[in-house]
Amino acid sequence: MMGFIAVLFGTLGFFLIVNLFFSFLYLISRAAGGKFYSWIVYDFEFLMILALPFFGLTEYVANEFYERFNGFVTRMLLLVYALLVFILAIICFILFGYFADLDYRGGE
Repeated sequence: MMGFIAVLFGTLGFFLIVNLFFSFLYLISRAAGGKFYSWIVYDFEFLMILALPFFGLTEYVANEFYERFNGFVTRMLLLVYALLVFILAIICFILFGYFADLDYRGGE
């Protein structure tokens, strides 16, 4: 059971790191992030579903920020979002190490 939880936190941490790098692409420009996402999914519905854990969170957040705020405020909010995602990824990887170590020791 601890191995399953460790894999869950490791996968979640990996998805958060991918979203972190994708948010940096959106920091450069909205067009760069949007074109990259369009290139990844290429207008296929099943690719949108498959790409959801990798890019979906950042795609949603960045589009909401760009629709509601001007460019400067959006970039500041994306920096805060990137910092939050980075902290969550670190927490997930710490928990991954903890549960993997428990599984390795036999659930002590």
